Amino acid sequence: MKKLFLMLMGILVTLTFLPNTGLAADMNYSVRAIIPDNQIDKTKTYFDLRMKPGQKQKLTLHFENNADEKVQIEVSPNTATTNRNGVIDYSSSKKKTDSSLKHDFSKLVTGEKIVTLNAKEKKDVDYEVTMPEKDLDGILLGGFYIHKKQADTDTDKDSSVQIKNDYSYVIGVRLSENDKPVSPKLKLNQIEAGLENYHTVVNANLQNTTPVIISNMKINAKVTKAQDTKILHQVTKENQSMAPNSNYDFSIPWNDEELKAGKYHLSMTAKDQSGHKWKFEKDFEIGDSAKSINKEAVGLEHSNIWLILGLSGAGLLILLLAILFFVRRKRKNKEQI
Repeated sequence: MKKLFLMLMGILVTLTFLPNTGLAADMNYSVRAIIPDNQIDKTKTYFDLRMKPGQKQKLTLHFENNADEKVQIEVSPNTATTNRNGVIDYSSSKKKTDSSLKHDFSKLVTGEKIVTLNAKEKKDVDYEVTMPEKDLDGILLGGFYIHKKQADTDTDKDSSVQIKNDYSYVIGVRLSENDKPVSPKLKLNQIEAGLENYHTVVNANLQNTTPVIISNMKINAKVTKAQDTKILHQVTKENQSMAPNSNYDFSIPWNDEELKAGKYHLSMTAKDQSGHKWKFEKDFEIGDSAKSINKEAVGLEHSNIWLILGLSGAGLLILLLAILFFVRRKRKNKEQI
């Protein structure tokens, strides 16, 4: 029950947006980008700007409050990352930056973090981004993650569990200095046992070490015992994309089986929509940490097995005691006769 409760508490209801202005139900405010003259494609509703080394650029967001009361809006300029679902994510300001990232978008932008709007107010808010001094090939990718600031009084104090819908906007920012092609490079890092939504998995960390987006990959992964060809677990995932200079854990489901210590081998292939291909072969080891991971997991097959064995044992013991009772009673009756 404790694990089930933790799972329920861990569920976050979120919306993932492409880097455009988006609308969500129950929103009482709106926001959009004011497109500047150096926009590469003026049909886009996010910032797609051609820049120069060291250039300072004003980025203007237009806010409108449609409510009859004052609202406060949180604005967070974030570097684009890749979440564990293989989706480019602009919402995280706490995720550790990738080791290959040279220029952190969130540190290049200045401006208001809290925007206050009176009832029915419309307001333009300026932010400033400064390009790195050195020439840049590829792109800098980030975005403004925008959502309503929640007051403490908004929570239901009479309820022991609160689940909130965190509706948000994301306005992407794509900065480039030239059209020089950059070939994407994909790297396989560490492979470790773990949990995903309290189910056993093996995580293979994939890293895009280049300042370009890798789009719509099809990834196939197979796990065998080391020095063996029998496939233990395999998975194929499509539409996997990665932000520039980012990494994520590609999870291989363990089909609700216990993780067992030992030496294993991972075979992985990946192909993106542009035809770039990668192939990885790597040995890895699951250590004693598997025991603690299994204890935290739910739905493991061994849990049902032990339950069945326990109930069977108890039933057998009761049956034996009943037989013994009737045998002794029968003997006693004979002695009385």
